[in-house]
Amino acid sequence: MSRVDEPAGPVRDTTRTTTSTTSNTATNTATSAVPPGLLGRVPRDLSRVALVHEDRGITFGDVAALSEDISGVVRGHHLTRRVVGVPADRSPEFVARIVGLWSAGAVPAILGDWGAARVRGALTATGAVATFGPSSAPAGLELLDDGVPSPSRLDGGDGLDGLHGLRGFDEEDEEDVRGISHILFTSGTTGRPKGIVVGRAAFEAASMAFFKELPMDESDRIAFLSRPGHDPSLRELIAPWLTGATLFIPDSRTAADPRLLAAWLSKHSITVLQGSPVLLQLMAGSSGLPVDSLRVVCSVGARLTAAALRSTARFAPQATIANCYGASETPQVVCVHQVPPGKGVAGEDPVPIGRALDHAVVKIVPIDTAGGESPEGRLHVEAAACALGYTDGTPLLTTGPDGRWYDTGDIVRRLPDGSMCFVRRADRQVQVNGARVELDEIEGAAALVAGVAEAVATFVEDSSGVGSVRLTIVRNSTTAIDSDELRAALHDHLDAAVVPSSIEVRDSLPDEPAVVDAAQAEDPAATLWEVLHESARSALGQGRSDGRIDPDDGFFEAGFTSMSLMRFVSEVSVQLGTEISPLLVFRYPTLNAFANYLRENLDDVS
Repeated sequence: MSRVDEPAGPVRDTTRTTTSTTSNTATNTATSAVPPGLLGRVPRDLSRVALVHEDRGITFGDVAALSEDISGVVRGHHLTRRVVGVPADRSPEFVARIVGLWSAGAVPAILGDWGAARVRGALTATGAVATFGPSSAPAGLELLDDGVPSPSRLDGGDGLDGLHGLRGFDEEDEEDVRGISHILFTSGTTGRPKGIVVGRAAFEAASMAFFKELPMDESDRIAFLSRPGHDPSLRELIAPWLTGATLFIPDSRTAADPRLLAAWLSKHSITVLQGSPVLLQLMAGSSGLPVDSLRVVCSVGARLTAAALRSTARFAPQATIANCYGASETPQVVCVHQVPPGKGVAGEDPVPIGRALDHAVVKIVPIDTAGGESPEGRLHVEAAACALGYTDGTPLLTTGPDGRWYDTGDIVRRLPDGSMCFVRRADRQVQVNGARVELDEIEGAAALVAGVAEAVATFVEDSSGVGSVRLTIVRNSTTAIDSDELRAALHDHLDAAVVPSSIEVRDSLPDEPAVVDAAQAEDPAATLWEVLHESARSALGQGRSDGRIDPDDGFFEAGFTSMSLMRFVSEVSVQLGTEISPLLVFRYPTLNAFANYLRENLDDVS
């Protein structure tokens, strides 16, 4: 690939009409960077603050000017209607890149925090012709050598041939293909990233329905907490343009530490946040004081348990807690169940997922059983509220006598009041710390390593809804398995959130998972320390060569994040054969304190 720091054409497009705000306030030629449709629906005073990053206010005009520069570079290289990779992070540059690509008519393929192999696979899957570097790097594009279109190829054509990586669309979808909004990535059974192609019309309808259900205005202060690259983060990203609210972006250190996040929310008087049930529980468990400024808390990305609901209700006593249900394919929230302030502390399982929003039509397809139809069924979403398709050509929609539908694979049950509750998955797709993965993909990534004869991934979820993946490897008889190589391969091919918390190498598959019985060991104290150190090594991953930490260092000071701490606690739970609450790491925040607690409470550590 080649790096291009200067455009092959004009940086700014000055031919577009400058728009003014509804209040006749400041105008600026940079408003030309605001694309028609979604972000241009509600004009804003360009002098108002749209984003706050590291305590620095960034106005709508600032974002528009930066996105205009990006848009000019994209147009100058004739990348209109081409796919461009965008590394996702919590930064003003990420926001500006998305807006700039939309303005230029290009399609952003949003890349997660992945290893090099997964990034390459994602770019290949979409037929991307260019990619941005990290936000901290210069703003230039990297043109991919095997996919850069020539200007003559675009002149006189509609440019759709540039989306050569997007396969599997019906002819009736052609008009929608012209209105692609973005591409997100999810798991696939092949072990390769599978792109979800999201149309502008469906994304806009879902976004508008969400903000109608949970209204926000210019007084709101929204936290950018969702994992960048996941569809909930896009709601946060566009909220300032659709509602006038201000988006607050935490720095990377704060975002990785629930203790700092809780204090950050209070400091900035945040009123709206989204978070996975695990993150919500971690912030609640690490904070000694509630955050009274919160008025809306959205649980996203995983099943909301009653335990997580109760923790969140105590953490945000003035907030409405919204259990948001949806998928990247829908492509945003489809159903919402609202719990008014003060009601969450009495929550019981299952927490409903509620009813469909105005933009979506859903149906429950009953499951046939030997004794007749089950009261449970598979949840289907009508095509108009769904993405356009997958980049690998896998069918997204099924056609029946009543139209085209997306089968979510979720088993739900209708409640007496007409709302719905989630029951279970119908397949091997799981949610880990808000990230979605198919267990087959984890097994496929492990199978790429020399010496692996068989790999079996399983998912375990505790009573508070914290889930983890465990991997059992069967070695072959001729090649030794290098455990470091195995871990490196998993980190390179998988989203960091779904790397197994426990990896066991065996000569054959066990009938039952083996655990360490610390109480029967010859030296229980020595066994416990080995479990803790090996679990730390597994959780910290490639960033640490040995995974051993100073036993008197705080976990976060030692390099843990909320995600790696969850893997650490899950691995310790597996090895000791008992359920351990992840909130204990905040009550006992060093390895010594945690070990002392476990020694005294091995019979009752949950």
